[in-house]
Amino acid sequence: MSIIMITHDLGVIAETCDDVVVMYAGRIAERGSVEQIFDKPAHLYTQGLLDSIPKLDTVPKTRLNTIEGMVPGLSEMPVGARFAPRAKHPKIEEYLASEAFKTVRPELIEVEPGHWVENCEFVRTNNF
Repeated sequence: MSIIMITHDLGVIAETCDDVVVMYAGRIAERGSVEQIFDKPAHLYTQGLLDSIPKLDTVPKTRLNTIEGMVPGLSEMPVGARFAPRAKHPKIEEYLASEAFKTVRPELIEVEPGHWVENCEFVRTNNF
């Protein structure tokens, strides 16, 4: 039997799912087993989501980590890597001004068996 679960609750995902698809602005950012996604996140959005989970060993009432910026509006969706405007990268401004950001939709690449990520150096982590 298969179940599709749509949630932002990563704790529920960790406890109940075998496979995970992380989406950002209507597109797949990363796909893999729950172990791959939680142990070796390959997309900066996935990493940001995981970094925002409250930790038991933090000081109570400590501010949670957040991902800066906003999801683009429906009329502002770029063709290129949709998370790129929120990504931290030394050459991000160059990419955002490029023709590639305006015209090329990144494909998913397999970074390890069964683990796929959006193919754009400005949204992939250094894990791969």
